[in-house]
Amino acid sequence: MGTSVTVATREPLYAPVGPRERVGVRTPMRCPVCDGELRNVIVRDLGGITYDLVWQVHAGECPEHGWFQAEVISRPPREIFPVDRPFGVARRMVVDGEEVFAFATVWNDQPDQVKRSRVDPLDPRYWRVRRLANAKR
Repeated sequence: MGTSVTVATREPLYAPVGPRERVGVRTPMRCPVCDGELRNVIVRDLGGITYDLVWQVHAGECPEHGWFQAEVISRPPREIFPVDRPFGVARRMVVDGEEVFAFATVWNDQPDQVKRSRVDPLDPRYWRVRRLANAKR
């Protein structure tokens, strides 16, 4: 049976693209609802916390389910958020009758040994979304 999704639709208010943004780049993030490839991807560099830590926000749009973003701080993201626009605020989604404000990734399920080791923060294996507990997929 298919997944029922309600998406709040508004005209998107795009964040201005500045020197810290890379537009049209690839991201390991996929739509957490349909697993589709995202379009209009923007990656914002928030700067290094130290010389060897990457700190970025990845944002992309699913044509069917809207905008999503995730924060990367030298580790894969723990959650992917539905947002109203790139670098905007979280938006409410209803998936199979359940409100969803964030989609947990499989990074959370990794053993502590993996979480403490150096991993590629852009490794797509760790960006996959956990199945929703009540999803009928």
